[in-house]
Amino acid sequence: MYLDQEIAEQPVVLQRLLSEENATAQQIAAAIRDFDPAFICIAARGTSDNAARYAQYLFGVQARLPVALATPSLHTLYQTPPNFSRALVIGISQSGRGEDIRQVLADAREQGALTVGITNNPESPIAQTVDHHLPLLAGPELSVAATKTYTAQLAACLLYTSDAADRSTLCRSRWSPYH
Repeated sequence: MYLDQEIAEQPVVLQRLLSEENATAQQIAAAIRDFDPAFICIAARGTSDNAARYAQYLFGVQARLPVALATPSLHTLYQTPPNFSRALVIGISQSGRGEDIRQVLADAREQGALTVGITNNPESPIAQTVDHHLPLLAGPELSVAATKTYTAQLAACLLYTSDAADRSTLCRSRWSPYH
């Protein structure tokens, strides 16, 4: 019952995200350009990890930088976080409550990395941990399979990745597809 309903909500969710969070995405893109990261690391779990794979390709193509997926156990179990001081570290989480993802972001921010969170809850622990947060505005997701939040995550990644690689302002930087 919820699954069909939430699948049908996807176009409205995407339209709302694109119209209401475009300015936020542009601010994030400007912060990324200004920071000029040496590499990108993305922390996510479950369905959000699939969105992270998509973002990995987007950033790889647009920024031509190494893009890795985080290993949260280095932060939570072994307490030996990698050096993220020159990284853009992105956390993607539907709920924004994943403690392992939050810890990756907290460690990265403490080291001087630029941190970005993409969640459906602007009051979540992840949203409160990062330098920049892009809310999905998808509303409650009640079905077991993530639907509208997943497509919103994909759109959010595309939104600020495209802005970060804007050809008109970045033709001579590595953030250009023409580099």
